[in-house]
Amino acid sequence: MIDNAIEEIKSRLDITEIISEYITLRQAGINFRALCPFHKEKTPSFFVSPERQLWKCFGCNEGGDIFAFVMKMEGIEFPEALRLLAKKAGVELETRDPRATSQKTKLLDICQETAAFYQSILYSQAGEKIKQYLKERKISEQSIKSFFLGYAPDSWNSLLQFLTKKGHKEKDLESAGLIIKKAQGGYYDRFRNRLMFTILDPHSVIVGFAGRSLDDQDSAKYINSPETRIYYKSRLLYAVDKAKSEIKKMNFAILVEGYMDVISSHQAGIKNVVASAGTSLTMDQIKLLKRYTANVVLAFDIDLAGQEATKRSIDLLLEEEVNVKIAVLSRGKDPDELIKKSPQEWKESIEKAKRIMDYYFDSTFSNLDIGKVEDKKKAAKILLPIIAKIGDKIEQSHWLQKLSGNIKVEEKILREVLEKQRQKIRPGFLKKKDAGEQKKVVIDRYFLIGEQLIGLILKSLCLSPKKDESLFEIVNNLPLEALKNEKLQELAKQLIFCYNNFYKKNFDFSYSEFKKEIGPASAGYSDLLLFNIEKDFPMLEKKVLEKEINQSTKNLKKNLFLKRLKEVENQLKNAENKKNKEEIENLTQELKNITQELFKLMR
Repeated sequence: MIDNAIEEIKSRLDITEIISEYITLRQAGINFRALCPFHKEKTPSFFVSPERQLWKCFGCNEGGDIFAFVMKMEGIEFPEALRLLAKKAGVELETRDPRATSQKTKLLDICQETAAFYQSILYSQAGEKIKQYLKERKISEQSIKSFFLGYAPDSWNSLLQFLTKKGHKEKDLESAGLIIKKAQGGYYDRFRNRLMFTILDPHSVIVGFAGRSLDDQDSAKYINSPETRIYYKSRLLYAVDKAKSEIKKMNFAILVEGYMDVISSHQAGIKNVVASAGTSLTMDQIKLLKRYTANVVLAFDIDLAGQEATKRSIDLLLEEEVNVKIAVLSRGKDPDELIKKSPQEWKESIEKAKRIMDYYFDSTFSNLDIGKVEDKKKAAKILLPIIAKIGDKIEQSHWLQKLSGNIKVEEKILREVLEKQRQKIRPGFLKKKDAGEQKKVVIDRYFLIGEQLIGLILKSLCLSPKKDESLFEIVNNLPLEALKNEKLQELAKQLIFCYNNFYKKNFDFSYSEFKKEIGPASAGYSDLLLFNIEKDFPMLEKKVLEKEINQSTKNLKKNLFLKRLKEVENQLKNAENKKNKEEIENLTQELKNITQELFKLMR
C-alpha cells in the first residue's frame, strides 16, 4: 500500500539530509535553521525538526514534511515527489495506486524506456557506425553506459512502434517531446539517425534528450527535446546528477559548453563539471549551481562565439554574487579537444584559472599605454561596466580602487561614472539589490489563529484520547466558516468526521489511525500544526490548552462577526438610499443580532 510506502520512506530518510541538498542548515539546539528558500530574508526563520521530521518557516508560514519540501522546492506534484524520495530511500512502490501516478510520472516512465531503447540500438548492428565514432572520440564503454549514450536509428517510426507496443499512447509520446504530429495525420519520431545524449535532473531522473547529427550536411547539428511538463532546459545542467557530490566536495563547479566536454572531463577524473543543456546560461541554472557551491570556473570554447557566451555568463554570475574564475585553455579549441591531447594540461588549466576580475584587468592593460589619456579612457570604458555588475559592495569597492590606482584617476570621479553605468544595467535588478528588501510576506493573522486552533485541538486529543464531553463539544462546534484556507477547512472537516466516528464507537482517539484516515497530504499538514503547538506551548497542560482553544475560537468568531457587521452596514446604507423598507428592517435586525453575539464574545 502507498500509505505504508510513505511511512517507510520517512523512516529511511533523514529530513535534514534531504533539505541540506538544497540549502545550508545550521544547528540551533535540537533543531536546525536556515535562510528560507521560499522568500527573501536576512535573519533565518526556517526551522527543521529532526525529531518530528518536519520543517517550518516562521517568516512566510510555509511548512510540512519531507514530501511537502521537495514538492515546493522542485515545483512538482505528490506522485513525482513520492517516486523521487522512494528512489532515494530504496522503497518499491505499488504503481497501480492512483496516488503514485500522474501525467508527469507517465512521461518519466516513457523517457526511461526511451533511453533504454536508444542504448539497445547503439549496441545493435544498426549502431556500429556510432560506436566507431565514439571510439574515435575516445569515449569509454563505462562512459557510454553511465551517461546513457544511445543511437536514434535512421527510421521514421521505430521509437513510436516500440513505445506503443509497450502500451503507451501516442498523445503521451507527443507530450514527452519524442514524436511529432504530421500535418496529414499520424506521427513520426523526432530524433532520427543521431547520437543521443540523455538529460537527467539533479535526482538522476531522465527528463529529456539531445540528438547530435553525424552528417556534416545536416543543417541542425543538435536537436533537443522541446519544453515539456518534465523538461525545462533553462533550469537544468547536463550531468549535474553525477557532478553535484564532487562539486560540494571540491567547493567549486567547472562550467563548460558541450556534452562531450563534460563526458571527457569526467572520464579524465575531473568530475565537478557540468554544461548548460543546449541553452545559454540562465538565472535558474545559476540558482541550481548555488545549491552546491558559490564558486564557478568557466571553461568555454575560445572561439568568438565561446567568448561571447563567456561574457553573458559572467554578467549573470556576478549579479548572483558567484565567485567566478576563467580557465584559459593551453591548446585546443574546447575542453574535449584539450583533454584528448593532454588530460594533465586540462587539470593544470583548472588549477591556474584566474579570478574573473584579474583576468579582465590583465587582458585590458596588456594592450594599453596608461600614460596616454585615450588609453586611460579605454580602460575605464572596458572595466567600469564589469565592476558595476559585481553584486558584493566590498568587492566592487576593491576593484574600483585598483582601477583608480592603475590609471591614476581619482576614485571619486570613477564612482560618478560607475553610477551612470549601474543605471544602464538591468535597472530593475539593481534597484532590487540595492534596496536589500522585498515586499514583506503578509500573512493573515486569523489564518494563523485558525491553524493554531486546529493544532491545539489535535494536541488536546493526543493528551486526552479517552471519551471527553468537553472536547466533543469543541470539535463539533469548530467555526469552519471562519477558517481562512481551504486546506485548513478540509483538515477541520476530516477531524470532525473522524473524531465523531471514534466517539460513537467508544474508541480512544488514535492520532496514527486519524492520519491513515485523512491521507498523506492532510497528515503532513496535521503533523506540522502539532509541531507548531509544541514549539509555541512547551507547557502542554490540559488547562493551558483549554484556555488557548477558547481564546482562539473567540478570536475567530469575533473576526467573522466584525466582517459581517461591516458588510451589513454597507448593505444597510444602500437599502436606505433605495428606501427599501423591508430590506432595511431585515438588515437592522441582523445588525442587532451580530452586535449581541459580539458582546457575548467580549465577556
